Amino acid sequence: MTPHGEPQAPAPLPDHRNVHDPRWQEVWARYARLTTPLRERGMTCDVQYGMSAWLVYAWPPGHDSVVIIGAQGGWLATHEAPAEDRTSMTVLYDSTASTEPLDLLNIGPLLSAIDALLARLPRAPSTPATAGVHVAEVPAPPPAVRGTRSRSR
Repeated sequence: MTPHGEPQAPAPLPDHRNVHDPRWQEVWARYARLTTPLRERGMTCDVQYGMSAWLVYAWPPGHDSVVIIGAQGGWLATHEAPAEDRTSMTVLYDSTASTEPLDLLNIGPLLSAIDALLARLPRAPSTPATAGVHVAEVPAPPPAVRGTRSRSR
């Protein structure tokens, strides 16, 4: 939703070599119940294998910070500081230490914690940030100059 309550287009799908790998596609589909609402919030998402588990990476709109979510015995969502300061990681949500039976399909509390983070972040342009892609400014070539010919008489 936009700040005015209007629906917005979901953030783009990842764009890397693994998107054509059947194993990655299977995992992406497995996490669709989580990535879909995150993308609807404008977050660019990806799934990658790391730390002995599949992780969901989600980049808030217009920010280079990242939310990492794992479902190993519960949901753990962390927020990493922007690239200039990777010294800070904040736990947004942690159900891994819960003594109650876990329902990994119930992502409502997890999404509420992420919504609280998004509300605290400065507003970004409505165009989602492209995850992991650096766009360099390329100077435009100088305009073509037409030569003038002098006529000899």
